Formats: sequence, C-alpha cells, structure tokens
Amino acid sequence: MAEEEENELSSEPEFPKSRVKKIMTLDKDVKRVSSEALFLVSRSTELFLQLLAEKSAEAAIEKKRKTVKLEHIRIAVKRNQHGKSVPVGTRRIDHIFRKSEAQDDAEAPEPMEES
Repeated sequence: MAEEEENELSSEPEFPKSRVKKIMTLDKDVKRVSSEALFLVSRSTELFLQLLAEKSAEAAIEKKRKTVKLEHIRIAVKRNQHGKSVPVGTRRIDHIFRKSEAQDDAEAPEPMEES
C-alpha cells in the first residue's frame, strides 16, 4: 500500500525523457532543452492527457458507451474551450509533422500544359 502511494507522489514523469526531448527539438527554434523544461513539459503533458481521458470518458458514459471513441474526445475538447482565442504568435503543432512546402513542390508532378 505504501509503495502505491509513493508511486503516485513520485515527481518523475511517466514519459521517456529522450522521446519528449526529441519531440521538443523538432521545432527549428529549439536548440537545447534544459532538464527543468523537459520535466515541466513532460509533467504538463501527463496532466493534460489525464484531464482529456477523464473528460472523454465522461462523454462516453453520457452517450451510454463503454469504449471511448474519437467522437467523445472531440466532445471533451469542445466543452473545455470556453470560447478562448489562440494567443498571438501561437503556432499549430501540425506543421512540424508535415513535409515542408519545398519538399511538396519538388515531389509534385509538373502540371500538364494545355494546347
């Protein structure tokens, strides 16, 4: 019992440090990551995912479902937006995982000319 309580109070994040650091450095503006920043991002991610899972489970229960699906996650996100706007200068993370436009242009077939 004491061991379980000790694990719950542990200050070490659950995510592998190397993986989190790798994701953080995918942003071209990030050169180095301090151990404090790595800890805070890891812990914040854990707390965010915990909240998202709890709210998604509530949405699934309301719909009388036993399995959480994407629909339930969407409901949870919409309920917690509270009409907040995105701060100026905020970027979406999607661009990190997409090919650059230069790569897309290079790989795209040339358009056919009309005669």
